[in-house]
Amino acid sequence: MVSRRGLLAEHGLSVLIEAGNRRILFDTGQSGVYLHNAQKLGISLEGLDGIVLSHGHYDHTGGLPEFPAAADCPVFLSEKALEDKWCLEKNGGPARCIGIPWREESGDGRIPGRLTFTAEKEEIFPDIYVLGGITSTVLEEAARDNLFRIRRDGQFIPDRMEDEQLLILRTARGLAVFAGCAHAGILSCLEKVRTSFPREKCFFLLAGMHLRGCGEEQVNAVIDGLKQYGFSILIPLHCTGTLATARMRMAEAASWRKPEKAFSSRKKRQKTGPEDEKETGPGAQGNMIHIQTEVDTRLQSFYFT
Repeated sequence: MVSRRGLLAEHGLSVLIEAGNRRILFDTGQSGVYLHNAQKLGISLEGLDGIVLSHGHYDHTGGLPEFPAAADCPVFLSEKALEDKWCLEKNGGPARCIGIPWREESGDGRIPGRLTFTAEKEEIFPDIYVLGGITSTVLEEAARDNLFRIRRDGQFIPDRMEDEQLLILRTARGLAVFAGCAHAGILSCLEKVRTSFPREKCFFLLAGMHLRGCGEEQVNAVIDGLKQYGFSILIPLHCTGTLATARMRMAEAASWRKPEKAFSSRKKRQKTGPEDEKETGPGAQGNMIHIQTEVDTRLQSFYFT
């Protein structure tokens, strides 16, 4: 569903984050759709401080070559994101290539921006971090089927998604955490945040949680785990899946915590016109949501699918 005229949708993720005087694009979708939607919404992508790529899958990185060639901002990614990534089919069909479409061109100067390989934990701007090195530390998440593969020397080996990285902002209210897909499991990702930023509270989470296709038992276990973090704002999107998103909305309606700290999928959303009266929450493809937090961080997502 695209609920605003002129916007496009595809399977992918791209979010513009404005925090203080910093403007960061988190992922670029699989094509130039994010640029089209930004233009339709009157959002300028000029003057970015940086682009962060969460991991090396096509639906998060494929749109980078469409970015204006004159852009000279750094593009932060793990070097392992350039591996030759594939996915096996559950029905035994042929494997699909799902890696970065432009990875073989990454060294010839045709990719806009400056590719900057990141460390496991790196402060890319003051109080803005990328955090990688995430493994499945929660038993239920470690037990999930892994159909992802890396092709090396003609052989497929399991892809442990060692290239995946979170984007983290330190704010006056606590940590704001952004995850593209959380392939290791969202609870494992949050455990990594907890150990990497001890004694700091997470108040905000925007994440693809890779729960599409998971059963109710798995989904409910994740929701129970999320409750322990006491998020003030939680936005499930992308690969979270319809069931998990619906269950999270039900948990919100059930007021799982005190009203002053209630689970929320949106906060202070700005309206941009009459058509914006329609539902434009995190599950609405082709839309952009605006979130103005109390620490002056604005999110603009160009599509959620």
